[in-house]
Order: sequence, then structure tokens, then C-alpha cells
Amino acid sequence: MDEVMMAAELLDEGGPSAEVTQAGRAGLDRLMNGDEMAARRAKRERRGLPRLRIGIGLGMVAAAAAAAVAIATVGGGGGAVKSPPGANPRATELPAERILLAAAEHAAKEPVGRFWRVKRYDGQAYQVKARKGGGSYSVLGYSDFWDDWKSRSDKDPDVLYARDRGARPLTPADVAAWRKDGSPTTFRAWSNDHWATLSTKSGGTYGVGPGGWQSETTTPAKKRKAAAEIAKMCADPKAPVGATGKCSFAELTWEEREKLANDPEGMKKLLFPNSPKGRKPLGAANDLMSGFDFLTEQPASPQARATVFRLLAKMPDVRSIGTVKDASGRTGIGLAAQGTMQEGSGTVFDYQLILEPGTYRILAGQEVVVRAGGSMKGMKPGNILNQDIVLSAGWTNETPHHD
Repeated sequence: MDEVMMAAELLDEGGPSAEVTQAGRAGLDRLMNGDEMAARRAKRERRGLPRLRIGIGLGMVAAAAAAAVAIATVGGGGGAVKSPPGANPRATELPAERILLAAAEHAAKEPVGRFWRVKRYDGQAYQVKARKGGGSYSVLGYSDFWDDWKSRSDKDPDVLYARDRGARPLTPADVAAWRKDGSPTTFRAWSNDHWATLSTKSGGTYGVGPGGWQSETTTPAKKRKAAAEIAKMCADPKAPVGATGKCSFAELTWEEREKLANDPEGMKKLLFPNSPKGRKPLGAANDLMSGFDFLTEQPASPQARATVFRLLAKMPDVRSIGTVKDASGRTGIGLAAQGTMQEGSGTVFDYQLILEPGTYRILAGQEVVVRAGGSMKGMKPGNILNQDIVLSAGWTNETPHHD
């Protein structure tokens, strides 16, 4: 991945429509965090039917109360399709269930602090046409660094620091193709239902907000107001599909979440809702994504986190894929579930949850092409569609700051 980092230094530094989902996400974020940070999140409108999170196509969240609300973006995997290259299934013979139960055991022993802090970066891959000599290559766009502090107590604020990374070539091979193409500083890419111009300059892509680190504090009063607004939205029968099943989680107090830690069925209903009538099954890929979201973003107790790992362990369509590398080059234990994008391309992908060997802490969640179709033709098996790289996650008693 050295070439990718070098390029980064050189650059420097049917379901609801995308519009409906993005508007819903933006509205919630405005309630929670103010317009500037809301804009930063709302621009991430992932390519499928966006999950109602921070938003670019299939996957991710920010503000405290809104963190658990999601829109389903994938259908069930249907018939099995051969998984993409990159995994080494012979590296371990442990089934997914045993791996996830071991992760639950480790999670239950983690200490609790005042804030749940997560440092990560994310982004979505786009296929762009070369300006010289034909061909195409992949770039990572709508990519941000996040330093997120969520308080355990409703009397403390939540604090978020974020910075747009700018677009960049995705892999070393893409770096070479980008250089051959004259190292352009902008890329024209199809994003959901429109053409977007991605810029290598931090803050240069339309809708991402200014470059440089931005911060936002969500006061206890703002959190209470947002919780009331979310409760109102979730009670609306016209709420976006997939949202109502998870809305309730955003309204729970720490004590109420603790009760769910000892009520697996109650936790399951909130975190992994059944598909609404008339919709395709949400599938194991969506459930694995939801588990990743909860485990990385929610200020939940060790017991609650362990319960979620155990629920994932019971899912028959989640499988072990051996050792894999995340987008940053780290090697971990891979778990995967297959899904199909619902934006019309028919692209089949694996959602991969990657755990650190020994500690079972989450290293990454990423969507990897199994079979590309439609607007994604040209992407090869093993290409990353979306990535969420967790640099660190855990409880701390420190005062929120960015370092």
C-alpha cells in the first residue's frame, strides 16, 4: 500500500430514492449537529439504496441519537456466487460461529469509560474513464477521516472531528494508471443518479464541506431534541423502509440498552428487523453491516456488544473466509456475507467484517465485488466498493480532543 500512501501525500496533502434517503439523513443530522457537519455527512450518498447513515451508497453514521437509524441497501444473496479473490480460507479452519463467539467473549471483558471513541476513515470506490489511451481505473471518493466521541452519560456532550481526505487512486495498480493518465486532480464519476466531479483536494468535491479538520459538539439539550424528533419520525408509517425497525434504538437510555444486553431476542428485533412486506429480504450482508455499525459506533456496554457478536454468530449465511487484508493493508480474520446491490446494477458483493487476530477487535468493514454489473461493469472480483477502516475504537476517560 506504500504507493497508495505516496499518492495520497502527492495529492495531499425498488426502495426509496437516493434523494429521499439523503434528505432524511440530512434532516436528522441538521437536528443533531448543525448544517456544516450535516452537509459533510449528507454528501456521502452511497450508490445502492443508501443506508440512512452517513451516507454514500451502501453504507455509514454520526450523531449520537441518529447513529442507529439505517436504510437497507442490499437484498439477500440468493444463489451462491463464488467469492472474490484475496481471502485465504486455508489459513484457519474455525467456522464463523466460533470466531464470533470468541469475539463476544473478548468484548465482554472490555473496560468501560466516559466516552466511546472511534478513529477511522472511509470512502467509496468509483470506476472512472482514463482521459488518455482509453481504459479505466478506480478511485476512492467521498472519503473522510473521523474522530468520534460519544458519551456514556446523557449529561455529557458528544464531540465529532472530521476531515475530507479528497479523492485518490484506490490500489497501487490504480496509482500507476492514474499517473499514466497524467495524474488528474478531478474525476467524473457516476454517483447514484447523477454525475459527480470528485476532487483530489480536501474539501474540493461539491457538497463535502470545507477542507481541513472541522469539529461539532452535540450538547445534551440537542441530543434530547433529536431523540424527540427521531421518535416522531419513527412513529410515522411513511418512514423510509428499514428505518422503523432501528429507530427505537436511538431513543434508548444506557439503562434500557443494558436490559437488552440480557434480552437477545429484543436486541435482535431492534438491530436486525424483518423485511417490510413487498420488499426483498434484507439478507445477511445487511445484518453484518448493521452489526459493524453498532459495534463500532454505539456507546454500548461490553455486555451489549457481546450480545451483538453472539447474535451474528447465529446467522447461518455469515461465513468464515480465512485471513484477509483490509484496504489499509492490515491482515485480519475475515467473515463475510453475500448481497446484491439494489440500485439496479445487479452487482453481487461480499460484505466483509475483518477482526484483529488475538484481540478480535474490529479492523474494518468493506464491500468487495464478487460479480459486477450495470454501471459497475469494469470492476473486477476483489475490487473494493466501499470501505470503513477502524484505526482505533474503545472506551476512554479522556476529555474529547483530536490528536
